[in-house]
Amino acid sequence: MLELGLLISTALALAGWAYHRRATAFAAAEPARPAPSEPAPAAAPPSAPPPPLDPARLEAGNKLAAERLWRLAYHLRTESREPDRVDRLVRHNVVAILQVDDLNHDYFPRRPSLMPQLMRALDDPQSASDRLSRLIAHDPVLAADVLRMANSSLYRGSAARIESIPRAITVCGADALRAILAKAMLRPVFRATSRNFPRLPRLLWGRTELAARAAELYATRHLPAERFESPLVVLLNALGPLVVYSAVLDVYARNPHFAPNTALCAALTDELAPAIAQRIARDWLISPRLVAALEKSADEPLTGALLVGELTGTLAFLESQTLISRDERLASLDAAGLPVSVSEPIFAGITRR
Repeated sequence: MLELGLLISTALALAGWAYHRRATAFAAAEPARPAPSEPAPAAAPPSAPPPPLDPARLEAGNKLAAERLWRLAYHLRTESREPDRVDRLVRHNVVAILQVDDLNHDYFPRRPSLMPQLMRALDDPQSASDRLSRLIAHDPVLAADVLRMANSSLYRGSAARIESIPRAITVCGADALRAILAKAMLRPVFRATSRNFPRLPRLLWGRTELAARAAELYATRHLPAERFESPLVVLLNALGPLVVYSAVLDVYARNPHFAPNTALCAALTDELAPAIAQRIARDWLISPRLVAALEKSADEPLTGALLVGELTGTLAFLESQTLISRDERLASLDAAGLPVSVSEPIFAGITRR
């Protein structure tokens, strides 16, 4: 669990600098000339005003979609037939773990001293790409993850493979690189174990990667100044379910005679995860705007990016697992009040091969 806390904290290090970062980062720097085999990044479409959204309808749609994800992640071949008193005891213990006054750093992250040089380089408009690439290259695991994501269907727009960090910076652009770095730093947290519910971290990460990219695409079109913060708030929100999962895992591990209950685990994740994500954000003293988005404030534009990103990403993931059909996805988006003109370009962007 200590390792889990340290890994989560590394990811959250990105949030501490989000408050200071502005969308003009790298604007003053001379853009690097693309390599002959690499096309220049495609120009972003002109920004359009954010569409009118109903946060309550989007949140309701997110809850329905997330419930299917949690049930899939916690699914057991043999469902628990434990008496109600056992489920009540499990619930009481999980809540007790997560609602103590002092943060338990076996579950919640410590404030780290990692990544300051990298984040300063990202925030400095005068920072040269070679300096940034050297900083990333100091961590071979991080560099490999950045290249893996830059070459994924979520980011790479050409057939030519990106084989170096400088090319990743050139082809993806600084803003996209920030999102890639955020995902690369968070990804190790979602590694599954051989213990109970090993699918949850893997499925949660698969959904979160799609949702973060969906939020980034939404922001690129409607909130260009928030292109980095939009996927970041999705990544932060995903820490809530992961922490609840860790607590549930521990309670059942301490009581091996209790048979896990899929419905109970899914309900606990749905009920407790949002407050946990908000609590982590406040403990880290991150941007009040990011906290407001995690709280689903209707006055914060990032809330729309979070809700749209999570709904679109979750439905895309469920459809990829053949748990819902295309028609069901479209019906869910319509019920949530998300126009097709908004959802379809996002869906195309996160599912391209």
